[in-house]
Amino acid sequence: MVDGIPKYVSVRDHLRGSVKRMKEGAQLPTESQLCARYKVSRITVRHAIEDLIREGLIVRSQGKGTFKLKSPTSSREVINGRIRGFWRQQHDLGRTVKTRVLGNRIVKKADIASKLGLEAEADLIELERLRYVNGNLQQYVCTYLPDAEFPEILEHDFSDGSLYDFIEGRYDVRLARNEVVVRIENVDSRIAGYFHVDKGRPVLAMDSTVFDGFGSVVAFGVALQPPAYSEIEFVINSVPDSR
Repeated sequence: MVDGIPKYVSVRDHLRGSVKRMKEGAQLPTESQLCARYKVSRITVRHAIEDLIREGLIVRSQGKGTFKLKSPTSSREVINGRIRGFWRQQHDLGRTVKTRVLGNRIVKKADIASKLGLEAEADLIELERLRYVNGNLQQYVCTYLPDAEFPEILEHDFSDGSLYDFIEGRYDVRLARNEVVVRIENVDSRIAGYFHVDKGRPVLAMDSTVFDGFGSVVAFGVALQPPAYSEIEFVINSVPDSR
């Protein structure tokens, strides 16, 4: 402790200034290097690093190192009265949106089938994607739809374009309501690899249930946001009183 200030606070504050001058995505020195630089113990360095991780300035990736997070300014998703979906929303803002399709397959999942109002053994389409905005990974999303209703989804290339546009255009379905649940989920090793974080890291998750104009469930999806892009804006509009 120096002048009543814990050593880790001094290290943290100095390291914070160094990180802010680094390029986004740049790797920080190792713990050993930081110990030598600041002449402190490994415990002190780790305490300082954990504070900066909680501040959202850096991220630690198991076996790879610690990195400066990229700016989250382009990541905000807006939930409002219009059902546009992530791709259309970001595209409308003039951003470059790219999708990496991880899987487009038939599965059987009783819990998901129940959310879609289907029998437990129903065939479901599982469309699994990574969404990039301006070159930065901003979302992992897995969407489920009934195969009996939308079989052509299996044959379509969703590496560029909107799933919702495809459903509305090809099947003449009007998407009328989206129920969203925001929660925290601890990522498994596979998702952690995509996000460059440790297994079990808490991330922002959104469960989305989309309905058509007749009140039937069209799709159920789960979207996970990397720590650097965990900002969602909700816009709530009042409904005019018809009385």
